[in-house]
Amino acid sequence: MASKLDDLLPTIIAANDAGLTIGAIRTKFVGKSVSNAKSRNAELQERLTSLVQDGVIRGPLRYGSTQYYFAAGSGPSIDSASKAVEQLVLKSGVKLLSKPSLEKKVTGMHRRFFADGIKHAVASQVIMELACGSSKYYLHRDVVAEYFGIGSDSDGGGSREPKLSFEDLLPVYRRLKAEQGGFSAVKIFDLIKALGQPKEAVHRLLVEEAKAGRITIHHTTSVKLPPEVTAAGIRLPDYAEPFVTVVVRDNQ
Repeated sequence: MASKLDDLLPTIIAANDAGLTIGAIRTKFVGKSVSNAKSRNAELQERLTSLVQDGVIRGPLRYGSTQYYFAAGSGPSIDSASKAVEQLVLKSGVKLLSKPSLEKKVTGMHRRFFADGIKHAVASQVIMELACGSSKYYLHRDVVAEYFGIGSDSDGGGSREPKLSFEDLLPVYRRLKAEQGGFSAVKIFDLIKALGQPKEAVHRLLVEEAKAGRITIHHTTSVKLPPEVTAAGIRLPDYAEPFVTVVVRDNQ
């Protein structure tokens, strides 16, 4: 049995991202014979525990009623869930995906890591998180870059919009927030007017900062807005109404 268990690690490594169930491992390394089954199972479990403690395998990870073992670096993880989320958002293109609908599309054991995976994807700036009331929606950074031209040098060095920074935005945002009694949601229309810059330049800054996670942009909850406020909002693909307010995150 001991010599047979020397093949345990190579077998789990060979399984790659599919992993091996504890049932499959027992069938291969213990067999169906009832003779000495208890001691064989104990020896197998001891070897599995040792490999986990050595960091060369991961497990047991439960999926439904089944337990899986994976080689280190294989199988589901926060990183792999983040990549799955990224690919789903990219595939969605200009269609905004809500957080619940995105979670439903994440299948298998990746769903166990969905919450941390989506946080990792947002923090890594591969997807952009948008707020509409209490709901959250997502766009891929490549779609954002294509739609807003962020990161594009296609103007060939010709005329450029004024380059604004977060440092330009923050004091103006704080002043406007104070003027409205500390209410966090500041109108994009008011920011454009206070910054004295073209709407396109302000929109570009807000989208960049939303992608970086320093601000959130929000859809209106009111049906009665002055037309100039609506016109100043950020319009996103496949979304009928504009995003008209900005909130700077508390830790900024």
